[in-house]
Amino acid sequence: MLPFPESILVKTPRGREEVAARSGRLSLLARQVLILVDGQHTVAELADTLAQPLDGLAFREALIALEHGRYVDRLEEIRSVA
Repeated sequence: MLPFPESILVKTPRGREEVAARSGRLSLLARQVLILVDGQHTVAELADTLAQPLDGLAFREALIALEHGRYVDRLEEIRSVA
């Protein structure tokens, strides 16, 4: 499921490993998003920082790749489980 614009993303252990390892499994944009994910900024803020349209195909695909690859989690989901 695609995060909402107000969603806040956090890196998973796999996401932190990917930032350090640079495996090449992610697109350049997905990697840029992953690097910026800090558990404080919303998806809309990340798009703005990267000068990407929030509803643009490339940005949406990057978010989907990060979420499906378990590189990021949504903060609201983590809080609902705790």
